[in-house]
Amino acid sequence: MSNVSKTLDEQEQEIQKLAADINPSEDTTPDSLAEATTAPLADNELGGNATNDDVKK
Repeated sequence: MSNVSKTLDEQEQEIQKLAADINPSEDTTPDSLAEATTAPLADNELGGNATNDDVKK
């Protein structure tokens, strides 16, 4: 039974590691200076594609 418990503990640790990679906490340090000084953009902050109506304005 202890073998099963050890395997579950290893799997739980792996799951926690993968979850941290997918959704990192705010407590983690950035990988680089650029990452530390760059604010994340919202989905619509880059704008869209120009259309013919935009050109006429």
